[in-house]
Amino acid sequence: MTRDVPDRDVRSGIGLLLRTLGRYPKYGVVAITGALVWMVAVVLIPQVVARIIDDAVLAGDRSRLLPLVGLLIGIGVVQAVGMGFRRYFGFRLAYRAEADLRGRMFEHIQRLAFSYHDVTPTGQLMSRASSDLSQIRLILMMLPIVVANMAMFVVVVAVLILIDPVLGLVASLTMPALVLNANALARRVIRLSFSVQQKLADLAEVVEESVAGIEVVKAFGQERREQARLEAAAIAIYSDTIRIARYRSTYAPFFELIPAFGTVAVLWVGGLRVIDGALSEGEFVAFTQYLAVLVLPLMITGWFFANLPRAAASASRIDDLLSTDPIIDDPNHPVPLPDGPGEIRFTGVRFAYPGGEDVLDGVELVVPGGSAVALVGPTGSGKTTIANLVPRFYDVQAGSVTVDGVDVRDLRLEVLRAEVAFVFQDSFLFSATIADNILVGDPQADERRVRAAARLAQAHDFICAMPDGYATVVGERGHTLSGGQRQRVALARSVLRDPRILILDDATSSVDAIVESEIQEALRHVMDGRTTLIVAHRTSTLALADLVVFVEDGAIAAVGTHQELLAAIPRYGAVLAHEDRAVSKGAS
Repeated sequence: MTRDVPDRDVRSGIGLLLRTLGRYPKYGVVAITGALVWMVAVVLIPQVVARIIDDAVLAGDRSRLLPLVGLLIGIGVVQAVGMGFRRYFGFRLAYRAEADLRGRMFEHIQRLAFSYHDVTPTGQLMSRASSDLSQIRLILMMLPIVVANMAMFVVVVAVLILIDPVLGLVASLTMPALVLNANALARRVIRLSFSVQQKLADLAEVVEESVAGIEVVKAFGQERREQARLEAAAIAIYSDTIRIARYRSTYAPFFELIPAFGTVAVLWVGGLRVIDGALSEGEFVAFTQYLAVLVLPLMITGWFFANLPRAAASASRIDDLLSTDPIIDDPNHPVPLPDGPGEIRFTGVRFAYPGGEDVLDGVELVVPGGSAVALVGPTGSGKTTIANLVPRFYDVQAGSVTVDGVDVRDLRLEVLRAEVAFVFQDSFLFSATIADNILVGDPQADERRVRAAARLAQAHDFICAMPDGYATVVGERGHTLSGGQRQRVALARSVLRDPRILILDDATSSVDAIVESEIQEALRHVMDGRTTLIVAHRTSTLALADLVVFVEDGAIAAVGTHQELLAAIPRYGAVLAHEDRAVSKGAS
């Protein structure tokens, strides 16, 4: 079902178009000026033709013929120049506005919190950057010529009235009829236009998910299911676009028929007035030329207003995205992060994901600076959430999280995250070289530091064994590497960052026992003197930790060494045994 489209949605879309135009006044002014120069030349040509007929041809005056023809050529040159400026700067305005909006959207999307991306499919965002922007570019591209066309209609009608008031009145009736036709079409397609743009986003979402999850699709033989999803989304778009096409097929012919009726009426009335001697032959020819001149601009203007609703729908969707406030943002009055060992303190922390129940409730925890603390708990206990709160991927609903005595909400995000390196359980790599992926940790690092970080992460040897070494381009999401190789590259970029705090979210889950032992030995050197928070899913990981925090039901159940917790908390040993079995089953 398609939702009703509030007027505010249309207004927000038109508002975004106008604000975007206002960012590039020079391009807009030059494009519209060129269009107006073209318009003036178009309006002058019939007048010169009338003078050639009446003052030179019919009067038999050869001396006036050549100057008037020369004037006609000069006006034609001016017309061509105006058209060139209008097209070049109109296209430049449209493409520059498109690039501007795409850049603003990308910047804004990066600022939006994890909670927004948790519930917003990537395909929906991609649709705004593709089909929605294309609609806006198209309408902006046509704007200068439409402005000139509307101005030309007013000027031509005024000229026609001056030539002959009766014919001018007959010709002027075409514009109100065209406006009523365009308004009737817009009322019928505006809701469908919003629906089509949303369904295009749904289609993009299906494609993106199917391609990103191609391994799962193929492994479970779900190609036909995904094809059916795609066809369902495509048919939904087809249904609405056919309805729009039906409305356009009904109303669009009137954009040609109305000017045609106007031309017939003028020819009939004008012919009678020439016969009666109220109008000269030259003026009558000029009149018919003016009508011919108006037909195409009126059709273009009608097309513009017929497509404006869809552009407004697209602009509204983009404006809705840009108007979404980043829940996690820099504070109005940030404070500096003092030098310190990297102590992390959770005080009365309560947290819930949007629309869900509390995941953490009253968490009290101190991670001493320079220590390594492991978080252990059953699935869903909140241990990964605790780790996510340190770099402010999410904000607490109550309580506070501090680093070296400063609430993380009082720090600029850039400052905070420069001191926190996060190695995720799912190690994402960009489709770039291995060196570039490591440089994500510190883009300014030289080759020596990159290689040193790779050695520390036990990645140097396998990188050098690859065909192009550090210049080897990994596939999308790094899928040309094994899971263990991806994790070691991810570790290398975290090492390169040289953070105050290192967070490992089960960072060795995709490696075998031998490689895990090598990485753990490397991590001991990396973690030395550095605060490390380890989200642990198996017992072997606990060898890296000084202390273990047992998390259960969103609270800290116990803190101690691994041996102390095994002896004192039977539930702790049971959870670890269960996690070890789950990891072993997943690895096999």
